[in-house]
Amino acid sequence: MSPRPALLPRGRTLLAALVPLVLACGGGAFTNCGRAVHKVVPAVEELDPEYATEPIDCGEPYPTGALRGSYIQEIRCGDSITGNTSKGEKHFDESFYQAQKCTPERHSYELAPEAPYRLIVPENTWADITLASDCVDLDIFSANWDDKRRFPTKSHVNITQCEGDTSPRGGTITITTVNQPEAHLVWVDGKVGATGNFRIDVNCRKYR
Repeated sequence: MSPRPALLPRGRTLLAALVPLVLACGGGAFTNCGRAVHKVVPAVEELDPEYATEPIDCGEPYPTGALRGSYIQEIRCGDSITGNTSKGEKHFDESFYQAQKCTPERHSYELAPEAPYRLIVPENTWADITLASDCVDLDIFSANWDDKRRFPTKSHVNITQCEGDTSPRGGTITITTVNQPEAHLVWVDGKVGATGNFRIDVNCRKYR
């Protein structure tokens, strides 16, 4: 991913003037308002990268592949994929998330099916994986995991990096690698049984 261009002083002044406008948006329309402002002033994505994204269609379910072992499909840096969690299976709950230190929060995750993907992150790479979930409250998680057949459990001791973002309507997790590529399981889960459409964007950059 190419570095984002720095804002000129005049751009910062304009961005500062737009902050009250964006913050004036309330409720579920907050991000969509930011998206509308972004179409006129692209610099507003400095406030939130999601303002530069397209909205999620809340009508028909997005097509989603079937599980192949522990994942639906393999994704890589630069990918942008859509899917729906309603046809998935239930593998993760609070006991897993807390045991593996993904998140201390409890949201009855055992009630919701997940949509898991296998992500290969190249060596010496910083990867931001962003979830857009405009329609229902879905969350994004990841764990280093190289078993294509089985899902990780709370008892596995070889998970050294588990990330989660439980922000409403989406969020971003970050994975970093050093001297060799790493395989990670990246999945979307729902609070209190929520299921729905989503988009995942994988943006990467080398840091050495």
